[in-house]
Amino acid sequence: MPSKERQPDDESNAPMMAVFGGMFALMLVFLLIVNIFSESAVRERLQDTADDGLYRIQSETGGFGYVVIVFPSTLRIVETGEGVAREEICTPGSPYRNYAERVYLDGEQQLLFFVLEGSIPIMAEARNCLAAIWPDREIRIGWVIADNEFLKSVMLDDIPSYIRDYTETTTP
Repeated sequence: MPSKERQPDDESNAPMMAVFGGMFALMLVFLLIVNIFSESAVRERLQDTADDGLYRIQSETGGFGYVVIVFPSTLRIVETGEGVAREEICTPGSPYRNYAERVYLDGEQQLLFFVLEGSIPIMAEARNCLAAIWPDREIRIGWVIADNEFLKSVMLDDIPSYIRDYTETTTP
């Protein structure tokens, strides 16, 4: 009597492989579509962040205040991250002067100075620079006295490292 050996049935695995292959192909197409949409969303976000004025505070009159942090020896433009020493504040072509000229193109805008301890002379220098640039024009500025406790109340993970470094070095 011939023995019946069980031979693998290749035909029974074929439908399962077809289903698996089809699902795999479908998942790849889905992943491709998701990547295309997320790539376009990221590009859109990056283009939005390239716009001027991300670090601005809206005033009640409809204009904006653009933030400048004043340290005891320099001032820092928050939007660009550029620091300007006291001696260079009003020199032609300085980052502060270029920034101020851009901000004050529209009469509704103003600079908003966050003044740290010991930095009032630097703010006065920056204010006098604005008056020298536009001697016949009314220039509006705002200021906030910001001590270390004020800076610590801001989430330190969300602010630039130069502010974090300042608060850590001046804390008793």
